[in-house]
Amino acid sequence: MFNASRKVIACAAMIAASLGSTQALADAGPGECDGARPQFESPDYQAFGGGQVAVGTQWRFNDAQGVLNVYDLSGQNAAPVGVNWPVAVYSHPDWVQSRMGQVFGVALDDQGNIYTAQTAIYLQDNIGSIGGQPGQVYKVDTFTGAATVFATLPNTSDPAIAANWGINESYPGLGNLCFDTTKQMLYVTNFEDGRIYRIDAGGTCLSTWDHATGVVADCSPEAGDAVGAAPLGERVWAVQSFNGRVYYSIWFNDLANTNPGFANAIWSVACDASGEFIAGTEQLEVTMPPYFTNNYSSPVSDISFGPQGQMMCAERSVYTDSQSGRFDSSAHQSRALEFVCFPGGLWEPSTNIFAVGDPLYSDSSAGGCDYSYAGPPDDRVFITSDALILSATAVYGIQGIPQSGGGVPNSILIDMDADVLDFDDKTGLGSVEISCPTIQDDRCAIISNEVIECETDGSGNYTITFDLTNNSGQDVKHLLVLPDTGYTVVPSGLITLPNLLLNGQTTQVTLTFNGGQPGDILCFVLSLNTVDFEECCAIEHCFEVPDCDCAQVSNLVAEPLCDGTGCFTMSFDVTNLTPIPIFYSFFSPVSPAGISINTGNTDPSRWDYSPVLPLGTESVSLTICGAQPGEEVCFLMTMHDAALGECCSIKVTVTVPDCDPVGLCPADCNGDGVLNFFDVSMFLTEYNAQDPRADLNNDGQWNFFDVSAFLTSYNNGCP
Repeated sequence: MFNASRKVIACAAMIAASLGSTQALADAGPGECDGARPQFESPDYQAFGGGQVAVGTQWRFNDAQGVLNVYDLSGQNAAPVGVNWPVAVYSHPDWVQSRMGQVFGVALDDQGNIYTAQTAIYLQDNIGSIGGQPGQVYKVDTFTGAATVFATLPNTSDPAIAANWGINESYPGLGNLCFDTTKQMLYVTNFEDGRIYRIDAGGTCLSTWDHATGVVADCSPEAGDAVGAAPLGERVWAVQSFNGRVYYSIWFNDLANTNPGFANAIWSVACDASGEFIAGTEQLEVTMPPYFTNNYSSPVSDISFGPQGQMMCAERSVYTDSQSGRFDSSAHQSRALEFVCFPGGLWEPSTNIFAVGDPLYSDSSAGGCDYSYAGPPDDRVFITSDALILSATAVYGIQGIPQSGGGVPNSILIDMDADVLDFDDKTGLGSVEISCPTIQDDRCAIISNEVIECETDGSGNYTITFDLTNNSGQDVKHLLVLPDTGYTVVPSGLITLPNLLLNGQTTQVTLTFNGGQPGDILCFVLSLNTVDFEECCAIEHCFEVPDCDCAQVSNLVAEPLCDGTGCFTMSFDVTNLTPIPIFYSFFSPVSPAGISINTGNTDPSRWDYSPVLPLGTESVSLTICGAQPGEEVCFLMTMHDAALGECCSIKVTVTVPDCDPVGLCPADCNGDGVLNFFDVSMFLTEYNAQDPRADLNNDGQWNFFDVSAFLTSYNNGCP
C-alpha cells in the first residue's frame, strides 16, 4: 500500500554531497556553471593551454601590473600542491590602475566577457581614466580585452576621504557583482545606498532592490541618501543569483564595529523569469557565526554555489568603511565557510573545513571565492587569501582547495603578482572567478541524453540509459563500472564493447541498478580502457534514484502554443507503480514562481483517471503558463486512490519549448501570427542584448545582415 506519511520532497530534490559525511541538499538543488572562458585574440593569451582560467582582481599602486589579471589553470590535475604553482598570466593595457582604477568584484558571462567594478575597500583607491567617475561598472570584451564603462551607478564621493589621502579616491564605491546567464542580467551591490542594481546585457539599469526598505524601485539616485556608505545593517556586499533567487550579504559587523546582538548575514529575494525582484519574498538564509569567542565576524564579500548546491561564503577582514584590515594580525580574521541546504530550505554549516592561508593564519580569506565545476580530480573551490606561505618566500593569492575541504598542504597555490619575495600584497588581494571547463579540459568522456526508468517487474530495479562520447584521445574497447557502496549494477565490473569506440565517437550504454531510496543521489565511476588496458581514464557520474513505488512518467512531449501567451502544452504517459488503482492526480507548481498548470478540468489542478490499474498506463495532457522559453518548469504530481486516503508523489520537470519563429517567419518575434509594433520592439530588445534569437543568419554576430533579414521578413509578411 501507499505510505501515507511519506514526506513530500521539494522539486530541487535531495542531492547527496560528498561533504565528509553524506549530507542532503534538498531545497537548494544543484548549481550550474555558467561563466565562459574569454576568447582574447592576444598571442600572449592564445599561448595558454586551453583549459580553465581564473580571473582575479588585486590592488596595485602603479601600472607595472594589472588590477585585473587572467591566470591559466590548464593542467591543474598535475599541478603541485602546497607550494607556489607558477602559471601563465595575461593582462591587457586597459587593466591598470591609471585606466581602470581599483576594482574588487569580478564576474564572467556566457560569452566570456568580464565585468568588474570600482571599489573603495583597499588602503588607497583611485578612480581610473576610463570614464573617470565613481560607481562605474566595467565590461571587458571577450575578444579584444578592451575595457569600457558598462554602467555608472549613483555614488557621491565623500570629499574627506580624498582629502585624507591626497589622491583621486572616491568613497564609498561599489560592492560585488554577478552575471545571471539565464536571465542575461548583471546584479551589482552599491555601498552608497545599500541597494542591488539590476542591469540588462546592454548596460541599461532596470531596477533596484533595497534590503532596508524592501522596496523595488528604478535606478534613480535614492532621495535623501546621505554622503557616504549606507549604515551598517543596511549595507549589501556579496551578491549571487541561484535557483530563482538573488542571494546577498549584509555587512553589520567588522573588526572595528562590533555590534552585540547583531550579526552579519546572508539574505535572498526571489526574482521572476525576467530577473525582476519580487517584493515581499525576502528571507534570512544564514546568520554568520561569530569569529571564535568574539561577538562579531568579518563581513561576507563573495558568495558562490557549487555543483551540489552547496554555498561558499568568503569573508574579508575590514577595519574601517574604506580600509580592508591593517598590516597586523587583523588581516587574518576572515573565514571561508560552506553551508548546505536541508529539507525545508534550512541552510546549515557543512562538515567540510576550509583552512584558508598558512596553518598559522588559517583564517586569511581575502574575500573572493568560486567553485570550479571541473569534476574529479579537479573539483576545487578557489578562494583569494593572504599569507598562503610565510617562510623564505611569501605567497599571497589564489588557493584552490578540494571541494571536500582541506588547507594549504593539499591546495593549489597561485601567487597573484607572481612575486614570491614580495610581502606587500597583504590586504591588497581582491576577488576571483573561474571559467567553466571546456570539453577538452578535464573530462575524458561525456554522458548525455540520459533516461532513467523503473523496471515494472516488482524487482525494484531501475535502468539508466545514456549516450557515451569518447573524449579520451584513445580508442576504447573496455568499460569498467564501479558504483557507490550499497548499490548493485548489471552488468557489473568489466564491459567489453562489441566494437572499438574511436576517439570522438558515441555509443549508447544501459546499466541496471538496485538499491537506495527515492531522491538519493547515486554516483558511479566509469573507466574507459584501451584494448590492452595500457591506457585508461575515468569519470564520475551521478543521478537521482527514481521513485519506483509511486509512478513513472514517459513519452513526454512539450509543444509551444505560439499564440503570444507564452503558454505550452505538455503530454505524457503515467504508469501506476502502486498495488492499488489510481483515480486522481493533483499538480502542485514548484518552480519557477508564478507558473500555472491547467488540466482542463473544472478543478484545473486535478486530473481524473479511468482509473489506472497497477502497472497500467494512461496519458495526461496539461497547459502550463508563466515560464520563459528555455526555463525548467518543475511540479509535484500526486497519485490518489478513490477516497483520497492513500497518496504518493513524484516530481516532474520539463524545459519550456520555444516557438522558434526563425525559418518560419523570422519577423514574428512573439509568435502570435501578426506582424506589428510588438515584434519590432522585441527584435530590437533581443538585438541589443545579443540574444541568439536575434541572430537571424546564425553566424554568431549581430549586425546589418540580421537587421536586413528581419526587415525583409517583416515587409514580406508571414505565410
